[in-house]
Amino acid sequence: MTLVAQVKNLSHGYVRAGGKNNRRQQASRMLAFAAFASNQGVRHIGQVGNKHVVSYWRMLRKKSYSQPTLYSHWLAISHLWRLIEKSGEPPKPKVRVEADQVCENN
Repeated sequence: MTLVAQVKNLSHGYVRAGGKNNRRQQASRMLAFAAFASNQGVRHIGQVGNKHVVSYWRMLRKKSYSQPTLYSHWLAISHLWRLIEKSGEPPKPKVRVEADQVCENN
């Protein structure tokens, strides 16, 4: 079974309960992360680790995703962390400091 199929099976119950639109969106983010990790060579859900999450953040940053979108992806990965019963939390994306904000603070 592929990594994406494993995540799809895990997220099936998650999508069935609660706010449907948000849960579908979160499940699609989980699957996007699983597809990314699969391309990195991960074959089983137990092999997913912090290194894959950090690489995923770097990829999203290159696409210039906003902070709220990055946070939404982190929430999805965080819930996936709970579904696969990993200890702790996945690494959070670092907050970008815009040049304008640096000038305002000085």
